[in-house]
Amino acid sequence: MKINNRLDAIGVYHFKTIDAIKEKRRKEGKKIIDLSIGDPDLPVEPSILQALVDGFKEEGFNKYPPYDGINELKKQVINYYKNEFGVDLDLEEVSILIGSKEGISNIIPAVCDINDIVIVPEPGYPVYSAGAKLWGCIPYTVPIKESYDYLVNFTEISREVSGKAKLMFINYPNNPTGASGNGEFFAEIIKFCEENNIVLCNDAAYNEIITAEEKPLSILQFDKNKHSVEFGTFSKLYNMTGFRIGYAVGNKQVIAALVKVKSNLDSGQFIPIQRAACRALNLNKAYGDEIREIYFKRRVVAERVLKEKNIEFFPTKSTFYIWCKTPRGYTTSEFCSEILDKYGLVVTPGSCFGTLGYDYFRIALTCSWEVIEEGLSSLPKY
Repeated sequence: MKINNRLDAIGVYHFKTIDAIKEKRRKEGKKIIDLSIGDPDLPVEPSILQALVDGFKEEGFNKYPPYDGINELKKQVINYYKNEFGVDLDLEEVSILIGSKEGISNIIPAVCDINDIVIVPEPGYPVYSAGAKLWGCIPYTVPIKESYDYLVNFTEISREVSGKAKLMFINYPNNPTGASGNGEFFAEIIKFCEENNIVLCNDAAYNEIITAEEKPLSILQFDKNKHSVEFGTFSKLYNMTGFRIGYAVGNKQVIAALVKVKSNLDSGQFIPIQRAACRALNLNKAYGDEIREIYFKRRVVAERVLKEKNIEFFPTKSTFYIWCKTPRGYTTSEFCSEILDKYGLVVTPGSCFGTLGYDYFRIALTCSWEVIEEGLSSLPKY
């Protein structure tokens, strides 16, 4: 049987492998504390669930939804960008997605031809590179380093690459490092991409997972020509990972191309789920502050224990991740295997995010602070 040879260029999605390991240990009756995946443990706000239920009462709820999303949700996204960022959008500059991951994949054929270059950060969310390879494109990795506060140093991109690339992914607030972007950085990288005719895409999945005193930023605040695109999701702040609902906003031509791909490959997200997303965007600021306070408390606990264990980490106030250095004397694989076997603690090896992730591992703060403290406190002092 003939199988797409591009599959040979990518591995099994690592979190699928982690799930298999966890399931095996559970069947063996062994306890695990899972600090690996960014799947929030917090409940969905009741009014979001009610909006989902009410969606079933709507005439035509079971029909095909619009490919680019219902106008009511698109208008809510427009209001959010106006109120939060001072950015004006129209309906043609918004597309609703079946989760932002879908949009990240489908924007590649919307912009790129076979063998085009897609610039991706490393360490970075593995879908950027895997998606490029699956669509027959060439991922060009740009290192992000602690010496640059894990911001993309686009000056390291050669003229040859920048002249050929059509698409560039960035991700701020950043997974896996937790690094935050800033206005100066966004303005400079927008200018770089515009000058080189590269479509810049910011994956802003963690835009709202910041401390209460910080204000989220959008790249569109600094892109007066709307040359770029930004992805958003309801998964993280609203604990709606399984709902699979997100959006893309920005350049009208790119959004239209994305919708053209979507219209040929999917039929849009279920209308009641879109109704639930509408409700989520109508929640007041107190809701977001409460979620942020929960993650901040977890971070404080985790950082305290990590310091006690002599495990170094990158200090940040963004996302619900902590990017840690593997203790001396271990490879990342050895360390992650040992703490799983001896202490039942699951973390994500940094190598899942590219070769520059070797010697690091990522902790997800998606368990209660008590569970995080229990898991990390079980480790020896390194």
